[in-house]
Amino acid sequence: MFNKKQNKHQRKSFNLLTQTNDSQFDYGEVYRHIRTNIEFSTVDNEISSIALTSTQPFESKTTTALNLAIIFAAKYERVLIIDCDLRKPRLHQYLNVSNQTGLTNALKDYSKNKFISEEPFKKITDASFAGYLTVLTSGSKVPNPNEILSSNTFKNFIAELKNTFDFIIIDCPPISNVSDAVPISHAVDGTLFICSCQDTNRKDAINALSILKQSNVNVIGTVLTKADTYHNGYGYGYGYKY
Repeated sequence: MFNKKQNKHQRKSFNLLTQTNDSQFDYGEVYRHIRTNIEFSTVDNEISSIALTSTQPFESKTTTALNLAIIFAAKYERVLIIDCDLRKPRLHQYLNVSNQTGLTNALKDYSKNKFISEEPFKKITDASFAGYLTVLTSGSKVPNPNEILSSNTFKNFIAELKNTFDFIIIDCPPISNVSDAVPISHAVDGTLFICSCQDTNRKDAINALSILKQSNVNVIGTVLTKADTYHNGYGYGYGYKY
């Protein structure tokens, strides 16, 4: 649980990040549709934490994660987005916030004290948010990312955060590069697989999904990015579980 010290809220003006100049297209509606599909993706178990991974870099995975965080923050008071790509983190660059401390620092502290300090977390407010969006960047570089993300400390850390936040979104590394996304996915309720209409090779995507399936990852759906809005009507598409 967080301590009583409160970080200053950072005021930002948020718009959804897009890959097109088509100002007539309502990306907000698309992401609200994805949010609804996530919320109702299962009847028996509530989804309150998700991980996002993809086949390879440059498939708009981080963009999708941040856009979903913005849309969830518009509905829920306490939303958290975590950058779990400890090798090539990008979330702090998108948000223009410091990455001096973040997830790795919080995990080290938690391992020692069994207490989650609020210090590495950054709170962002916006007029469109129901409450605030909390950001946990990747933090200090470490030599052993997979060992850290596969640890019981990480699993327990995420489990405790679930009791604090209404919804948690985790940005993972691509599955074809490293296996970090697998232990991360085991710590959350479901995983979204991101595919780029322009960049993803079909065979590579099938192999990546096979890795996730063989690792007992709960893939709740896929998001298609970089689609042609003029021909398909949607810049993003949502697909149900394979």
